[in-house]
Amino acid sequence: MPIPSRPSPASRLAALLLAACATVAHAAFPDKPIRLVVPYAAGGGTDAIARHLAQRLGPRLDNQPVLVDNRTGADGIIGTEYVAKSPPDGYTYVLVVTAHLVNPYIKKKLPFDTLEDLVGVTRVAQSPMVFAAKADAPYSNPQELAAAIRKDLKAYGSYGSSDSMTRLVGAMFNQKQHLADVTHIAYRGGAPLVADTAAGNLGFAVTTLLSAKPLIEAGRLKAIGITSGTRSPLLPSAPTMVESGMKDFEIYITYSIYAPAKTPREILERMQHEVAAVVKSPEMVEILAQQAAVPVANSVTEFNAQSRSEAKFWEKLVKDTGIVPE
Repeated sequence: MPIPSRPSPASRLAALLLAACATVAHAAFPDKPIRLVVPYAAGGGTDAIARHLAQRLGPRLDNQPVLVDNRTGADGIIGTEYVAKSPPDGYTYVLVVTAHLVNPYIKKKLPFDTLEDLVGVTRVAQSPMVFAAKADAPYSNPQELAAAIRKDLKAYGSYGSSDSMTRLVGAMFNQKQHLADVTHIAYRGGAPLVADTAAGNLGFAVTTLLSAKPLIEAGRLKAIGITSGTRSPLLPSAPTMVESGMKDFEIYITYSIYAPAKTPREILERMQHEVAAVVKSPEMVEILAQQAAVPVANSVTEFNAQSRSEAKFWEKLVKDTGIVPE
């Protein structure tokens, strides 16, 4: 059997130099601007969080600017596809809401694999959703809403949503309350949804607390239920869905950062560390509170496990509610 030849001193030195250069390259991150894609319109809640985050991340990332890039369309799919197909070098990220994990199960085909083409960095923040109705609606909690729908389907048996996730949450309520004939109406955004609800054109709306709160404060809407595990200090009179008898009805609108798959782990960890430092600062906690959100900033490992677990939840819910992918 031939004896394997040993690497020459010169080749060993070259290998060591290559390893050292790779280490220096990663240690030098970042050495150019970072792009944070928001796949939704400018001016919305996600965009606002992204811009506050980007402004405060730059100084922590060796003073490299973090540029917010709005790439809208298709319920967040267009901007997310851009990131999924970007080089995995740590310079491109996407900030998405919960619909990101819902889309694979209600869309017939996506131009990327949600769980394989992207890797999670962290969950930035989360906020409960609210079931809202016209201020003078004859119900003030989920049980009364269900009873009103059963009594007069024509008057109260319709609900509106602004994206795939809020649609599913409404369908979940209908399923738990055995309300088979409630009509769903889709809206392009929270603002027209809550305005139409306040005008009495819908039995109820499923929307973000951020979208509903101004009209609730103005006396045009009332909150009849909230999806957090405990009552919200922002809407202390609104009962939770759980306390209203619906087990496991604890759901949040989430704001999460993903990167292209195969982005180096050390870069993901660095980004998670800096995002956590920003969102847990007193200033950012207050900013998020104004968006009706609280910081999360979990680890890379925790967040990726969470994403896969929640994707299974949404997949099962789509099947259970009978929603057909479009």
